[in-house]
Amino acid sequence: MRLISGIFFATAMSVSGAYAADMVEPVAAMDLPYSWTGFYVGANAGGAFGKIDGDFIGIPGSADIRNFTGGALVGANYQYGQWVLGVEGDINYLGFKKEFSPGLGGGELGAEARLDAFGTIRGRVGYAFDRWLPYVTAGVAMGDVKIDEHVFSAAESKFQTGYAVGGGIEYAFNSNWTARAEYLYVDLGKKDFGFAPGTPYDVKTNFSIVRAAVAYKF
Repeated sequence: MRLISGIFFATAMSVSGAYAADMVEPVAAMDLPYSWTGFYVGANAGGAFGKIDGDFIGIPGSADIRNFTGGALVGANYQYGQWVLGVEGDINYLGFKKEFSPGLGGGELGAEARLDAFGTIRGRVGYAFDRWLPYVTAGVAMGDVKIDEHVFSAAESKFQTGYAVGGGIEYAFNSNWTARAEYLYVDLGKKDFGFAPGTPYDVKTNFSIVRAAVAYKF
């Protein structure tokens, strides 16, 4: 009788143990919520579309920006609940170089505009849906604008600062890699290049950026 009771007890314990394991396994197999907190580095590429406007003693001119842009980025995020707060900086190649138009006979500015690169330092605010992160961003933009002026045969570069605003959506493929699509509007403000005394030479630069980026989160 004791033997039968022992066999029954062992069988019951085995069945209950297997049942408990079945209950625990799905819980252990569940994915934990993704965390956006951490430092990251990455690269971006896309297109820039806008213009550099010039005004030489009341004579207007403009040079359209239609260029490839690409660069590197670095940043950090902190997630609190579903809210994600971050800061990001980037430096980007632009390679823009173009004559102001229209031509001299029709009231040309008589100059070439150039912007080789630009950078931004921005804050980001997003609302996470697990691995999806829609966000808005805003901050400071900067770039070295060069004007090669033909009337006075002079060239000058000025470091212009302004702002950048935009937004995008980012997706985390795994614990380390993310990808995003992003739009930015960049305004570098207006500067007076003043090649000669009493001859104001105002230059204003603004453009939009549509780009994609990948990043590695540590």
